[in-house]
Amino acid sequence: MDRRKLDVLFSTMLIIISATILISNDFIEGGAESELGSMFLPRVVAGLIMIFSATIGLQSLIKLMNRTEIDNSELVLVNGFTGIFIYIGIFLVYWFVVPYVGFIITTPIIMFSVAVLLGGRNWIPITAMSIILSVLIFYGSKYYLRVYLPTWDLF
Repeated sequence: MDRRKLDVLFSTMLIIISATILISNDFIEGGAESELGSMFLPRVVAGLIMIFSATIGLQSLIKLMNRTEIDNSELVLVNGFTGIFIYIGIFLVYWFVVPYVGFIITTPIIMFSVAVLLGGRNWIPITAMSIILSVLIFYGSKYYLRVYLPTWDLF
């Protein structure tokens, strides 16, 4: 299966969903109110999703229109579903374990596992990014968004 077609399809879907979030005022109910309004953060994230999706989608669309030859990295192998089942298993383990072990401990392990599942082999950068991103997300959400993620709860 050609990954470029999937990129164009998913990018288009993400842009439509993000545009809906940016335009619609129906999502305001129940949002966390701040000085900038309850829809500030969702609209910023939707804008970033639109930019990144457009970048990926346009690159793939240009390659499709120019009929460039497909690389091995642009093929999606759909022979078996083992990887999908492993990914779903990793997600389910994360979902059930994070309330007890905590976000800051569980998330780097899960990020590392998914990176290895997707073919990552540079252990030091994968480990560093898993830990750094988890810590940044944890403390960023705690101090800037005032969203408290789960902490260690076994003892």
